[in-house]
Amino acid sequence: MVKNMKCLLIYPTVTTYGSDSPAGIAVPLGLAYIAAVLEENGYEVKVLDSLALGSIEKGENYIRRGLSKDAIEEYIRDFKPSIVGISAMFTAYSQDAHDVAGIIKGIDRNIPVVFGGAHASANYDMVLRDENVDIVVKGEGEITFLEVVRALERGENLENISGTITRIDGKLHVNPERPFISDLDILPFPARHLLPMDIYHSSKTSSYCMRKPHTVMITSRGCPRNCIFCSIHSIWGHKWRARGARNIVDEIELLVNKYRVKEINFNDDNMSLDKKRMAEICDEIITRKIDIRWTTPNGIAIWSLDEPLLRKMKQSGCYRLTFGIESGNPETQKFIRKNLDLEQARSIIKCANKIGLWTISTNIIGFPYETREAIEDTINFAIISDTDFALFYFVTPHPGTPIHEILKREKLVPDDITKGFLIGESACDTKVFTQKELEEIQNHAYSKFMSSRLRSYFKNPVKILRKISSFEDIKYVFRLVRRALIIKARTRKYGIVGAKVLHDQEV
Repeated sequence: MVKNMKCLLIYPTVTTYGSDSPAGIAVPLGLAYIAAVLEENGYEVKVLDSLALGSIEKGENYIRRGLSKDAIEEYIRDFKPSIVGISAMFTAYSQDAHDVAGIIKGIDRNIPVVFGGAHASANYDMVLRDENVDIVVKGEGEITFLEVVRALERGENLENISGTITRIDGKLHVNPERPFISDLDILPFPARHLLPMDIYHSSKTSSYCMRKPHTVMITSRGCPRNCIFCSIHSIWGHKWRARGARNIVDEIELLVNKYRVKEINFNDDNMSLDKKRMAEICDEIITRKIDIRWTTPNGIAIWSLDEPLLRKMKQSGCYRLTFGIESGNPETQKFIRKNLDLEQARSIIKCANKIGLWTISTNIIGFPYETREAIEDTINFAIISDTDFALFYFVTPHPGTPIHEILKREKLVPDDITKGFLIGESACDTKVFTQKELEEIQNHAYSKFMSSRLRSYFKNPVKILRKISSFEDIKYVFRLVRRALIIKARTRKYGIVGAKVLHDQEV
């Protein structure tokens, strides 16, 4: 039995290898939700976002952002936690999470160390090879972590809690999965008061954000689609679950009034899947006269949109939409199980442009059997669909996804995917192209798209003018034009722009 339970949740430092820019910072919503549930149940909680609080260290082939190991150790010794939860979201950065686990066990081997997040959920066998990790929380963490804390408090066995994986006599013990939370409105708002909000707000603002400070929210979980490259199912599952409109707008009001937030990035994967709910959210914002700008940087369910809904979204403050197109080639669409109706997508993009919304398409190149012709289809679709911006990422073989299994079967996945494996960058050869060839194609994609888009704006300035309805819009246009010219100049001077340049701008 443990009296006066003290819970510490840690977002680790992030080390990127072979990159020329550090990881960006943002509110760790997962930890903030878990912290809020723990506080609601009477536990003392602290959240250490070591990524946001630390500095940048540059090595010969790496960049590390976050608190030093000594600083993390000092924080843990001062707080004296009864249990520590560590976020392990990305395989590429997982070693940093394991380093934190080592620090904790170096202080006191009796402190239970719990891992959670997409990487931990999909690769619990890999994670639990580290004896410094005691438990993995698989999937949604709020209720499961609360039960772990309660069991520890009561002195009960930690080995049989639903939604966890532990070790018994050196062997993995996989417990039954925990059902997903069906009513997300029962969750308290994320415990942002435990986070360094001033640091997030004062950090470098993306050139693509209209207002600052801006922050992130999530209004739904889960995705009914089966895209072979997506790792989100390991956390949220396939069933789409959503918060109610009033609950969402209550949180928006809190962010506006308490934290002076002026722009929100909704990080849902399918915010508009329920058209009626999407309209209700917009109506609630409009009725309450909340002055906010908002975007959907992770994408939105393009197949659910129509012109009346788009106009209502714009009226409520939406100014930019990101569409996950992924491929402009029908055969590739089938292979990746996206099965997007490209003509319908093109129609929605045209409509969004017409009513004055900024549009972005995300695309993926480098699937294992993809030909040059198929990639050119993707580039050309980005151009003819008339999105204002286009991103061309490489396939990222997240462990636990079908694409990872395919690449592993074809012997195309690196032996150690925890290093030299960067989000949005080339991770492996394909059956058709080498990494170098893919980088050249990516450079070609950005150059071709940017040239085409700049020409179209100069020839038809109405495309820009229809985005302008205020002085704020005018300033935003000048900022975007300046960014586009900088990127174009950098492409000519340095060659590859790639996902690094645009991703660094936090699109």
